[in-house]
Amino acid sequence: MAFSAFPNLPGDTGGTLGRAGEAAVAGNTVVVKDLFEMLRKFSKASPQFNKEMRKVAYTIAKDLQGSVRIEAGTVSRASQAIQVAKGLRAKNDRIPTISLRGKEPFISKSRPNSRRKKPVTRSDVFFGAEFGGGATSKTKQFLRHRGQSGYFFWPTVRKRKNEIAKQYLEGMDRVVKDLGIG
Repeated sequence: MAFSAFPNLPGDTGGTLGRAGEAAVAGNTVVVKDLFEMLRKFSKASPQFNKEMRKVAYTIAKDLQGSVRIEAGTVSRASQAIQVAKGLRAKNDRIPTISLRGKEPFISKSRPNSRRKKPVTRSDVFFGAEFGGGATSKTKQFLRHRGQSGYFFWPTVRKRKNEIAKQYLEGMDRVVKDLGIG
């Protein structure tokens, strides 16, 4: 079974190899073979493994979260992207995970929630701010539609995917070595 999480950019040739599995560029993704099986195997070998892997993954996700916030500030008409990026949070999981605090109110300068019948949340605006809109009257407030490429979140993940895979596999190798279970 392969775990595929990091979209690939054209012309990218990076690859990473680690004891925890193998990460290699294949098509449009970095594929980490047998990731979940390895996580399961090592967690059975030591009760501390999951705790230590959560620390590794949280550190990577927190760093990526900061990079996404910086990238959101570079988008033209960046106020929507910045407001949405403020709601991104690194989660404490065994794999690097970022979630959106979607139920938080979206802060609009032009039309605040106090003047609306139904308040707008960050999850209401995320996809428009990330991928654009403009095709209908309900999406004209967003930048032009970019298909699947995105404006701030996915471009940042794509730029850093090999670095993320390398840090994660090196972190897993370090945890396995420190716990003496490999």
